Amino acid sequence: MRAYLRSMVWEWAVAGFGAALIAFVLAAAGVGTAVICVVLAIGLMVEILVTVVRYARRREFYAELEEYTDETACPLWTAEMVDRPSFWEGEVVYDALQAVSKSANDGVAAAQRQLRDYREYVETWVHEAKSPLAAAHLMLENLKEPVHLPRGDEEIQRDAALMGKLEALDDELDRVEGFIEQALFFARSETLDRDYLIRSHSLRSLVTSAIKTNARTMIAAHVAPTCKDLDFDVFTDDKWMAFILGQLIQNSVKYANADGGAIRFSARRLDEGLANERVELTVSDDGCGVSAADVPRVFDKGFTGENGRSGKRSTGIGLYLVARLCKKMGLRVSASSATGEGFAVTIAFPSNKMHFFE
Repeated sequence: MRAYLRSMVWEWAVAGFGAALIAFVLAAAGVGTAVICVVLAIGLMVEILVTVVRYARRREFYAELEEYTDETACPLWTAEMVDRPSFWEGEVVYDALQAVSKSANDGVAAAQRQLRDYREYVETWVHEAKSPLAAAHLMLENLKEPVHLPRGDEEIQRDAALMGKLEALDDELDRVEGFIEQALFFARSETLDRDYLIRSHSLRSLVTSAIKTNARTMIAAHVAPTCKDLDFDVFTDDKWMAFILGQLIQNSVKYANADGGAIRFSARRLDEGLANERVELTVSDDGCGVSAADVPRVFDKGFTGENGRSGKRSTGIGLYLVARLCKKMGLRVSASSATGEGFAVTIAFPSNKMHFFE
C-alpha cells in the first residue's frame, strides 16, 4: 500500500495544481467561496474514490506477482501462476512477462537438452576410450615378457633401456586413463540426476580398494600407504568414494618429494551419541604441502596454486571434483596444510541415516 501511495505522489500533485487552477478561474468569474469549496470537495472525493478503485483493481495482480517472484523456486514459472489482469497496464506487463518467460524457458530447455546430450556423449566416449587403453596395457605387458635367448651385454643393456621406456609408456597410459575417468565424473557432477546409491560400507574396504587400484602409481613414485583405525562403517556410494580416494592418492603422489614419501589413512568417530555424530577420514601425506594463503582455495575449480604453476602438471580439477562429489553425497570435506609440511584432506561421514533424506 505504501509503495502504491508513493507512486501516486506526482498524480496527486498534478490534480492539486488542476484544483488550484479551477478555484482561481471560479473566483475570477465571481463564484462565491462556498460554491468553490463544494466544487473542490467534490473533486477531492472523486480523486480519492478513483485512487481506491484503481488500487483495488491492481492490488491482487501485483501482490501475486510479488509473492511468486519472491517465493517460487524458479521465477520463470511466475507467468504461469499469475492470472491475467483486467486493467490495461497489467495486461501489458502480463504479456511482456509471458514473452520473456517463454523465451527464457525455451532457452533453459535447450540448454538442458544440450547438457544431457553432452553428458551422454562424454560417458559413451569414456567407455569407448577405455577399450583401446586396456588393449594398449595388454600389448605392453606382452612386450615386457622376457625372451630367453643367449644375448650379449649390449643386447641386455638395450633391452633394459627398452623396458624402462615401456614402463614409462605404461605410466603415461595410466595418467591418460585417470584423466578420462576424471572427465566422466566431471560430466556426471554437473547434472542433477541422483546417479549414486548411498549405502553402508566398510571404510577399511573402501580405502584398501583405492590403494590397490592406485598401487602402481604409488610404487612408481615410491610412496608408501599406511592405514590406522579404519574399522568403521560409513554411509556413501562406493563407486564415487573410490574415485574421490583415487584423486586424493594421485594428488599426494603428484606432489610427493623426489625420494618418495608416505600417505596415511586414519579415521576417528566424533560426537558419538549426538545428532551430529560423524566419522572423519583423514588422508595426509608428507609432500611439499600448500601455503597457508592457498589452503582456502584448494577446492576451487581450476585453482592450481604455486606448486601447480611451477610443476605445470596440475589442472585444478581433482580436488574440485572431490569437494563437489562430497557435497552431492552430503559429506563435509576440508583441507589443512603448511608449506613443506605435507597436505591433509578430511572427509566427514554423518552417522545419522536421516541426514541423507533431508
